Amino acid sequence: MAKKRTTVSLIRHGQASFGQKNYDQLSPLGMQQLEHVGAHLAQREEQIDVILRGNLARHEQSVDALLRGYGSSAGSSPDVVEVPEWNEFDHRAVMHAYAQDHAELRAWLANPKPIDTGSRAETQQVMQIFREAVVRWQSGQHDADYAESWPQFLARVDQAWQTTQESIAMHQNVLVLTSGGPISLSVMASLQLPAESLISLNKRLVNGGFTRFLVASEQSSRELLSLNEQQHFGGKFQHLLTYI
Repeated sequence: MAKKRTTVSLIRHGQASFGQKNYDQLSPLGMQQLEHVGAHLAQREEQIDVILRGNLARHEQSVDALLRGYGSSAGSSPDVVEVPEWNEFDHRAVMHAYAQDHAELRAWLANPKPIDTGSRAETQQVMQIFREAVVRWQSGQHDADYAESWPQFLARVDQAWQTTQESIAMHQNVLVLTSGGPISLSVMASLQLPAESLISLNKRLVNGGFTRFLVASEQSSRELLSLNEQQHFGGKFQHLLTYI
């Protein structure tokens, strides 16, 4: 008997509220992005058997927007299963730990100002600080400073895939609505990339982009099929293309 092979599509949430006190909310553009993702899936007649999502607000809101765009053309709505292990790591906690030795960053974190995501220079400056904070987190020299250390994050995303494996046994087309960190880590594990690849991958992932894996139900190995699909944000929909 041939082994059952399931396509698992990881979708990054829509644009959140970067630079705001409450990052964990979709922006109006983020809502539009995921509604368009749903419409794109419906137009392509891609069957959705089940959606797994993290339990962050931006994950829930993204699934709701996606399903609005997808509509009822495929009949009954797919089941939605909450899997907290698919949550993003706490980027603010990582930056707060890094800020212990950077007074200016501590002041900004205490009273954050909105980031102009249209400004390349401003975005690059924030991303450089974030990169340095993540390198500190990954180093293993300061694990006591974090509620979730780098090894614990690795273990959590591995557990997310184990939970997903249970859905793979029952479904053919599985969507996972998650964040850039777990997507990047999944790609790294599949391609056996080093830890320093995290930020390099993460900064290239578009909101509402697809990264697909082919998974056999009988084994935990994953074959990367595509990375960061974004053709649905081309042409007249190019205004929906964002990275943070």
